[in-house]
Amino acid sequence: MRKSSSAIVPVNSDRQPFDNGMLCNFGPALTMRTHRIRVTMLGNPGISIAWPQRERVGLLFRKGQSPLTFIEKLLKKEGFRSAEELREVFSIPPCLLTCRDIEADSPGLVKADPDDARTVLRQALILGLCGSAFYDPNKAVIWTNNRLSRTLDLFEPGRWYADN
Repeated sequence: MRKSSSAIVPVNSDRQPFDNGMLCNFGPALTMRTHRIRVTMLGNPGISIAWPQRERVGLLFRKGQSPLTFIEKLLKKEGFRSAEELREVFSIPPCLLTCRDIEADSPGLVKADPDDARTVLRQALILGLCGSAFYDPNKAVIWTNNRLSRTLDLFEPGRWYADN
């Protein structure tokens, strides 16, 4: 019987890093192989997740329109001095949520229309609280063109395994 080993370890500084910063080695102990780990349940909208979906957020801007410029003008037009002031006006999810990117043609997204300023600003507030993987209501609101252009489903993290 051949001896084999397996390990998943962080990439150290003297090795070439992969995109995700992890290495997976497996095989006979004398001949180690290295492979990328590139699978995520959250990265594929076609995979269903058993976590409860809390909200769908996203703004649909006109082609060529700068999301950041549009939202900043709308904010001033509505009488707000900063994005942080929106927290006092709008009800937003109170807990940490997991973000998953969705297609821009998904139902339930909001058109960036100045006539519906309250809905647009609430969506912008939530998008400004979303990082690459998590929505965090306790962090500062950060607006960039990239963040305001995202379309997301927000999930409440739960257990990985179904109850038996």
